[in-house]
Amino acid sequence: MNNRDLINKAYEISDKYKVILKGNLMINGDVNCILFAHYCKSTLFYKDFFNVTSDIFKVHRLASKNLKEIKKIIKIYGYNKIWTKGVFSVYGDLRPLAIEAGFGKWSENGLVKNEIYGTNFLITAIFYK
Repeated sequence: MNNRDLINKAYEISDKYKVILKGNLMINGDVNCILFAHYCKSTLFYKDFFNVTSDIFKVHRLASKNLKEIKKIIKIYGYNKIWTKGVFSVYGDLRPLAIEAGFGKWSENGLVKNEIYGTNFLITAIFYK
């Protein structure tokens, strides 16, 4: 079992949870990162507060299930140090990693902009070593 098999398995699992973009990279030599993007309309909160809040919580539930299931698989592959960054993680910025993984480019407003989805997605990640 190698890391490529693990990443392919993680990608297969993420399809069940409506992931629209996937990417992986090696950080600092021995830390691996798998990134996911879930569709979520990027309307400003004050313009449609209740719908935006509802959508974010729906994405949070899907993303959390995705990360939880993939975390179990990573443990099976023998990795012991595993940590996740979900939709509501406040520590660490996933945007530079998403750009490096090919999710898109920096937009004028500081968000990651994808050619297909624009800025309408939220990023989650799982790190392991």
